[in-house]
Amino acid sequence: MKLLIIRHADALDMDGNSIRTDFDRPLSEKGVKQAIRLKKSLEKAELFPEIVLSSPLIRTTQTSKLVFPTIFSQNKTYFERQELQPGAYPEMICKIIKEFHPKSAAIVGHMPDVGIFVSWLIGASGTNIEMEKCGAALLDFDGYPREGAGSLRWLVGPQWKFR
Repeated sequence: MKLLIIRHADALDMDGNSIRTDFDRPLSEKGVKQAIRLKKSLEKAELFPEIVLSSPLIRTTQTSKLVFPTIFSQNKTYFERQELQPGAYPEMICKIIKEFHPKSAAIVGHMPDVGIFVSWLIGASGTNIEMEKCGAALLDFDGYPREGAGSLRWLVGPQWKFR
């Protein structure tokens, strides 16, 4: 199985007026550009996950929609899960992935969760791989994701361009 793990793109800060909670923080203009760049690179790399699982926070759903517009519009292969909000833990993420029996999947989430998840999957539990906003990691598995079973193929930042 191939698993693409993405940190949401750059988002606006809470301002106390229109953006009152962490849940409501939308992407910034910079974040929109980051997500579109990642979309183009993933298309060139021919990485099209079967399903996309996302945190329900505004910035992750916007990132998902920009990076995977076709999947997002199909609605049957895009799923927002409450369990993927900040504080998600690796075992729960793996359980969610298994529910769908995919051959490939993408997770769109938050730091430090995505960094901890990547570390856990490659057998470096207790560490946290720092992922930039709109950064992505691709892992391969023999079977479904589980602790220490992943092979990290690449980890890229928002400036990545597939050639």
